[in-house]
Amino acid sequence: MNNNNDNQKLVPRPSTDLDFQQQLTDPFISSPYVDTGFVNKFKKFSYQYNKKGEVILDENGQPLLVIEKDLFSVLKMFTRDWRLGNINMREEAGYIRHHLDLASDILINLGDEFRASALMSFERALCVNETSQSKGGFLRKMLNTFIHKQTPIDDDNGGQKRNLLGFGKKN
Repeated sequence: MNNNNDNQKLVPRPSTDLDFQQQLTDPFISSPYVDTGFVNKFKKFSYQYNKKGEVILDENGQPLLVIEKDLFSVLKMFTRDWRLGNINMREEAGYIRHHLDLASDILINLGDEFRASALMSFERALCVNETSQSKGGFLRKMLNTFIHKQTPIDDDNGGQKRNLLGFGKKN
């Protein structure tokens, strides 16, 4: 198992506006660009044994490791779809959070025999989120739209203070 950053994948630089937009909506935590040393902290490894009970070695003489449990992979359920939702914060947000928490709790704590239950809970949350993206054409309207926010600084107007409406000097 290699814990150094030699094998770390770097996020590619966008070459077009479309690449840039795609990277803005892609989640980082479930991408292959997360540091492998960090990801490995959430995996349970064991040695691979042959029929005689001896540890199997790779071509470099290192013990072959098998991933027994990969808790970090649970986070791969968070895709760009979640961030593109147009959910109602009063009703839908609580419902979605509850079902996502339940799905991840089931996967982490109860084990593989409860995968179907976790999938059902995950599907409930995803169904609400997916349908929220179509409210009023939200996603179609937001694509290709950049929002620019500018915060005024006192030095922008020569150090003069302005009144509440932006005119004249502040008293």
